[in-house]
Amino acid sequence: MFKRLYDVDDSLQKDLFLVKELVTFERFCRDQSLWIEMKKCFHPESAVCISWYKGSGQGFIEASEKMKGFAPHKINHMVARCNGDRAVAECITSIQMRQKLQGQWYDLTSYARLHYRLVRERDCWLILSLTGIYEKDTVEPAYCIGTPQPLDFDPEGYRPSYAALCYFFEKSGMAFYDDLPGIDRPEMVNALYESSGKWLSEA
Repeated sequence: MFKRLYDVDDSLQKDLFLVKELVTFERFCRDQSLWIEMKKCFHPESAVCISWYKGSGQGFIEASEKMKGFAPHKINHMVARCNGDRAVAECITSIQMRQKLQGQWYDLTSYARLHYRLVRERDCWLILSLTGIYEKDTVEPAYCIGTPQPLDFDPEGYRPSYAALCYFFEKSGMAFYDDLPGIDRPEMVNALYESSGKWLSEA
């Protein structure tokens, strides 16, 4: 599904640009609380499956609007493939959170890949699905003042691909899902890629 493209014509170049621009803009809207614009990015029948949410794209936007705290996404690289009115894109992302735990501030960085399916309707690209693929995460004191107290955090109780992320959610009273694709469950990642590849080829 994700292979280097050669001899790409102008039409395909334009589609690839628009798909990547849409994914980037959707993440920008999410981080900047631009909810009205974010709604325009999702197909009416879209679905989202990430660490803290499973459901419709519309529901995801509403839940994001109610979410407390600030968790910006840093997009590092992105690949996309188009076939007719369908596209698949994936971006390498780091999710950043700051939370006060046991009287001290800690920073979390979660490394993940966000996997998108997109469709074109009436000359407009829209997100049909968004699935998180988790790799690893780290947590460290936000400020080097004094000696930080050890966290009551046992990573053995969580998925290694997003243990600290789930711990942060748990401490903030949020629900989370530990059954998502991750590098610790490569069979799930392969199944997702195979499914998206088949879906893309059927355009």
